[in-house]
Amino acid sequence: MPFARLSLLALLACCLSPAQAQDAGAPLDSHAEQIVDVRGTADPDLQPYRTMLKGLDAYADHQRLAPTAPLRFKLLAATPAVSMTGATLRLEADNLSIAIPLANDGTFALARDKTAFDANADLVSNRKRSSVRWRPSIVTPGLPANVRRLGDLRLECEVRWAVEQDALPFMRRNLFKLAGGPCHSAMISVPYPVGRTLAGVLLRSGERSVRLPLSDDRNRYTPPLHDSSWNDDTLLTFSYADEEHAATPALKTM
Repeated sequence: MPFARLSLLALLACCLSPAQAQDAGAPLDSHAEQIVDVRGTADPDLQPYRTMLKGLDAYADHQRLAPTAPLRFKLLAATPAVSMTGATLRLEADNLSIAIPLANDGTFALARDKTAFDANADLVSNRKRSSVRWRPSIVTPGLPANVRRLGDLRLECEVRWAVEQDALPFMRRNLFKLAGGPCHSAMISVPYPVGRTLAGVLLRSGERSVRLPLSDDRNRYTPPLHDSSWNDDTLLTFSYADEEHAATPALKTM
């Protein structure tokens, strides 16, 4: 592996922390924002609303990747020790407080709001800073729970990169750009975490299929975001270690 590739992979690990498991954390109460006072939480987690709007712009610019998938985001615990029960989100600024409803799966939508933009509002959770994270959640309707579409993952990458790139140090940000960006370069590996230990991930398009590489702990996989030989309708089918273990005793009794 060339030195340049190794350097970029190392920078990616430092700059873009892997996305958290999309099904991690306890179910959220979508009505909790009515009873929890965000401003009563010391050192709450913050994300500038104007920064998040860059993700909406990226979604609009690249929606062809997943033309029927709505843009949602997901609020996630940064560590398993963080409880998400009763978690809430609001847009907060001086003389402004707008509740952002959370679905039971922790996802939420952001609309364009001129008042919040002009007020330079922050997206605020009722959790301490760095105890929660957000991630894009773009899922084409109608797919089975254990199947993802490659175009959806590509669009998630575009949205996340648009939001996070300006927070990177100048040199690192420009190295990524020179390489083509994390969503387009063969020199940059972008692992996607899952909430369960994987047995395998099968990439399939027509008659062509391949097993994707997994991390050593089998909790992450690396889709070929940059590889145009796999079209956006390529499907990833996930199998999980706990399901295979559960099936093994049943097979032995047959």
